[in-house]
Amino acid sequence: MVVSDGVYSAFNLDDEIARFPPDPETEARHRAETLLKTETLRVVLITMLTGGHMHAQDAPGALTIHVLRGALRLQAAERTAELGTGEIIALAPGVRYAIEGAEDGAFLLTIADLTHEPNRGGPNGGTRAEERGPR
Repeated sequence: MVVSDGVYSAFNLDDEIARFPPDPETEARHRAETLLKTETLRVVLITMLTGGHMHAQDAPGALTIHVLRGALRLQAAERTAELGTGEIIALAPGVRYAIEGAEDGAFLLTIADLTHEPNRGGPNGGTRAEERGPR
């Protein structure tokens, strides 16, 4: 279930994981689906098979990796971290990182872009009260 009205977005992550299984036919053995993208925030669901990988890249902003199922191996800042279900890690902007599936699983990659001033309020920049008009 996805609910979104431009101000509020909600997802059932179990449903989303079932909808977007990893692709075993690709070399990377994972699938990435953007669940939410705004001026300042991106939430990406990644499903990955054991041995799947995301090549090394620089964090485009502050980010978190939250393991929803399975386990992964994260290489960042010359360190390796093993993360399992329920664990979360945060990286600073610009940190080079790579991810490998240690087990079949899924994780949320959340990226914050703090260089933009967020659009405050509703879809047209107003607040919810302004959109309703005077009482």
